[in-house]
Amino acid sequence: MTDIVNACLTIVKEKIDTSSQDDLFYHNWEHINNVLNSVTEIGDATEGIGAEELEQLQLAAIFHDACFHCSSKKHEASSAAYAEEILTSHGYDHAKLEVVKRLIMATRFKHQPIDLLEKIMIDADLSHLKGNKYLKGAFTNLYYEQKTKRELNPNQWVIECIDFLRQHQYHTEYALMNFGKGKQKNIKRLEELSNLDINKLEDAITSLKKDKIPKEKAQKNKETKEKPDKGVETLFRVTLPNHISLSQIADNKANTIISVNAIIISIVLSTLFPNFSAFQGLFIPASILLSLCVVTIILAMVSTIPRTTHGIMTREDVINKKGNLAFFGNFHRMSQNDFEWGMDEVMKDKNYLYKSLTRDLFFLGKVLHKKYIFLRIAYFAFVLNLIVSIALFVIYLKAGM
Repeated sequence: MTDIVNACLTIVKEKIDTSSQDDLFYHNWEHINNVLNSVTEIGDATEGIGAEELEQLQLAAIFHDACFHCSSKKHEASSAAYAEEILTSHGYDHAKLEVVKRLIMATRFKHQPIDLLEKIMIDADLSHLKGNKYLKGAFTNLYYEQKTKRELNPNQWVIECIDFLRQHQYHTEYALMNFGKGKQKNIKRLEELSNLDINKLEDAITSLKKDKIPKEKAQKNKETKEKPDKGVETLFRVTLPNHISLSQIADNKANTIISVNAIIISIVLSTLFPNFSAFQGLFIPASILLSLCVVTIILAMVSTIPRTTHGIMTREDVINKKGNLAFFGNFHRMSQNDFEWGMDEVMKDKNYLYKSLTRDLFFLGKVLHKKYIFLRIAYFAFVLNLIVSIALFVIYLKAGM
């Protein structure tokens, strides 16, 4: 770290040590130090972040909660003003100072980052969400801090944290790859807590660890779970090709009905209308025949129109086990590196793999349903066309006789 960073680190630590409050269980020096370490970790691993940008990030991390003890509401603005006071006294460049202040303000709740530096700052500020000690650390500390400001019980706090973690998204590629899995584990731990009637938060957290399966039994269960289920594999091996075959059958039927109606149209146009004066009475039957033929062709064509989705699955989607990388419509706009990484994640997780195949089967069925609806309407239109046109033709013949 640079001299200015070390100097500010000492100044802010002294300020917090001399004015710390007993009710700041979370927004304290430990949190600031953790954010500083995280911002350095992410910055070092991110392409395009040089020494100057890293210094600005580190200064923002040091100052971002420096004035939380003064007032928790809008403390970012106070911290930015304090950073300006200290850095100006040290002759820090004005343009760099403005960046530091902007990064401090980026830590406001629900702020949307506008550039890479803000993304790094926000991800570092919430890097604790992935920690193995999250439940006994930030989760518990922030609960007691919030409890001093409002009425709050442990069960309510667990629900609030589950909602927050589910809605939260990391922004930088480094955080998505390295923090996402840890965050998902903490969501699962919180979901386990939500099933308990909690009187004391620490006791509930400790009870989660007591329900461990003996090592030998756990290994046996793991081997049983990892053993492929032949029934499940057979199910997918049979049903997926069946749905694809049904889709091909529907397309063939649509092609048949398009061809038949196209032939009828060409015959009517080539034989009847060139001799229109001789067959004026057939104008109405022929017009109806042609119109319904066109409608039938349109319906059949709609049933065969290919459909794809947006074509991008983010790393966050894969980490959260969303989407289906087995279908090209979900990955055709992804980069090769992201796709290969995503497929590795899918193949590592048997449950996610089966879930992807299940989604594939489900959406194949949805597409088939639409195909057969339009195809059914097309066939009804074709039959109705024949009945109406022939009936009108017979009426014309009788009238002519």
